[in-house]
Amino acid sequence: MTKRTELPGVEGQSGHSMQRRARTILLVATAALALTACDKLGIGGGGEPKGQVVATLDGQEITVLEVNAELAGTPIPPSMSRREAEKLALENIITRRMLAKAAEERELNKKPEFLLQERRAEEQLRVQALARDIAAKVVTPTRDEADKFIGENPYLFANRTFFILDQIQFLRPANIDKLGLEGATTMAEVEQILTANNIPFRRQPASLDSLGANPAFVKEVTSVLAKKPDELFMFATRPQGAPAPVVLVNQVKDTNVQPFTGDKAREFAVNFLRNERIQNALKAEVDRQKKSQAERVKFQDGWAPAKAKDGKAAAAKPTPLELAGEAPATGTGMEAATAAPPAAEPAAAPTQTPAG
Repeated sequence: MTKRTELPGVEGQSGHSMQRRARTILLVATAALALTACDKLGIGGGGEPKGQVVATLDGQEITVLEVNAELAGTPIPPSMSRREAEKLALENIITRRMLAKAAEERELNKKPEFLLQERRAEEQLRVQALARDIAAKVVTPTRDEADKFIGENPYLFANRTFFILDQIQFLRPANIDKLGLEGATTMAEVEQILTANNIPFRRQPASLDSLGANPAFVKEVTSVLAKKPDELFMFATRPQGAPAPVVLVNQVKDTNVQPFTGDKAREFAVNFLRNERIQNALKAEVDRQKKSQAERVKFQDGWAPAKAKDGKAAAAKPTPLELAGEAPATGTGMEAATAAPPAAEPAAAPTQTPAG
């Protein structure tokens, strides 16, 4: 069985933004990080709001800039005007600020656990600001660079393929590296291994769009399948709300080639390359900071990280997490700050039903 640690794109579910959903998103007080910044804004007088000040709460000004920041990144449905969305954003700010003041009145902001969370939130905001600054300075790929990428990755473009799959899904167990899945050659053998280890699973049809997958993964899988069409391959993903990564064991039952070309393909390539450059720039900054760790950090005995051997990472054998395709989601704050801009919308997936 072929296994990879990349997380290729798997056809998922999509929804349509409705006005009621937009209202819910705007009104729910989820911006916990903003609680620490509310009191840093200017305090106005008790007069009527005017100019840039759109409202006051207990004499504290709420400005147009705050409303715009509240709306940033939130899609406004066609059925809602900009001013309606602004009013809902303002209502969100007011509600959140009143709740924040209620917490202060109870002196909840003085509790140790709050102070720890406040510090972590402020650090994350600063790191995200740094990440956005780094991303903004990344040079956008040229047309020639995009065309070169398209030519080097035909499985994403000219030979873009939808793989129709027979798929087994199960939550990643802690002992996944001891199950022997790598030796399975048929889906029936995978079922037998999971059943013998009392691991619940589900077998169902699925599809994989090569355009949404890691190019190296697609190239490897395609090469393997060209030699052995019945070969099984495994990877993992983590759907929202899942308690653990979901491991997917697949066997291709059919393929459907739908070329992805033209201006949309070039736009997709530009966005892909730019996001790749952003991630490389972020990694370079993290590496640069880590190089100074030895001089800047002092550890208590037993708390220092394991030292790398011969300048290389100490881990030689893949861990169960690596085998299943996911590492612990701790992060530094860089990850959430640099989401790539939406790529060009590709053609829709085929409606063909998987065989078997």
